[in-house]
Amino acid sequence: RPRSNSESGVPSPLISTGMRASTSVFAALLSLASPSRADPNEQRQRHLALRRQRRSGASDPELAARCEKSARSPPAECRRRAPCDLRVFDPGRAFHRDVILQSRPREWAKNNVDAPNRHFQNGVEWWVHRALPPPAGERNASALVGARRVFVAAYFSYMFIFAPHKVPAALSSIEAGLGAGWRRGGRNVVAHGHPGACVGGTSGAVRLLVDDCSSCGGSRPYIAVPYVVSRPAWLVAAEPPPGRNRSILLFFRGHLPRVSIESRSVRRTMLKALAGQPDALVEAATARPGASYEPHGDYLKKMLRATFCLSPRGDTSSSKRTYESIAAGCIPVIIADGLRLPFERWLDWTAFSVRVKEASALADPLSVLRTLRAIPAARVAAMQAALREARPHFLWHLDPSRPSAVDAILREMCDGPPS
Repeated sequence: RPRSNSESGVPSPLISTGMRASTSVFAALLSLASPSRADPNEQRQRHLALRRQRRSGASDPELAARCEKSARSPPAECRRRAPCDLRVFDPGRAFHRDVILQSRPREWAKNNVDAPNRHFQNGVEWWVHRALPPPAGERNASALVGARRVFVAAYFSYMFIFAPHKVPAALSSIEAGLGAGWRRGGRNVVAHGHPGACVGGTSGAVRLLVDDCSSCGGSRPYIAVPYVVSRPAWLVAAEPPPGRNRSILLFFRGHLPRVSIESRSVRRTMLKALAGQPDALVEAATARPGASYEPHGDYLKKMLRATFCLSPRGDTSSSKRTYESIAAGCIPVIIADGLRLPFERWLDWTAFSVRVKEASALADPLSVLRTLRAIPAARVAAMQAALREARPHFLWHLDPSRPSAVDAILREMCDGPPS
């Protein structure tokens, strides 16, 4: 289905004690696999240089360009170094690479298209798969002995939208390679970056989820991950895009979810109440066939003009706009009870976001605006600073010289799902 346009004082520390170094905590040093004839001293110098870059948050444009050109089959220097022993199980290219190469874009409305590429907003599995070293042997379970976690490279989110007929064969291939008990024990990890992409055949395995709604409801265990926000380039650049005189207090644009799915009517209620408020820009779209959306870049630029961006639940609890707003420097206002947010164990979301109970929003929707208006300027500035610090952990890009969402996910995989 379509998911689109998508007290004064300093807040508590953004990152929990012992984890302040945001650019080097979860990404261990990049592995620079050079030919054996390379000068060891030169290798070491390059290694140290990249370490300094990661600590400073600086980018290496030349390395980034090389990695961009080799997006499909990256060399070792373009992959991410995991903080533990993470390996890949390959069920066969029919269930990852071929799903992308053989599928066609799905157009839900004008300017609302899902394409089978790395920018697919639900395509978490492409990024994790690409970040890790290739398997030692295709479908060779013996090569996985001793691994802390094993990522199963079946692209279930892509299959859900573009090739659902492949799911049964993918499950059969996984079981044939890993054995009937592959879902037990907490070692094997599968990605379901779309809330509707979960299938019974992966129940019990560790799941990477944007939320546990729809077919992913009741998933245990799981690790919360963000939606893929990988373009436009200015949105995911190392330096945050400049805010354009953030004269709008609160911005929201999004479709009205179908009543049959979103029975709580949070989004519908908020849109109706906020319409016409002088310091709020609220625009309703529609997901009906034949609908037209504004170009996505125009939508994102409106986020640059706002201090806060509303992110209410819609068809499900999660929304890509939460992560687009973080990339754009707009403080997210999240109305979605029960939604587990990514990286909560070491990122303090209260430092850079506002969370509102659904019952409060439904009972008095304008109380959200009153709350935002009452936040002192010093507190807003502190939240914006915390947002800039958190931002690198929600960006999806191919530059291994700076932190990314993939680094954070690999760390979470090593730590295992929260209890």
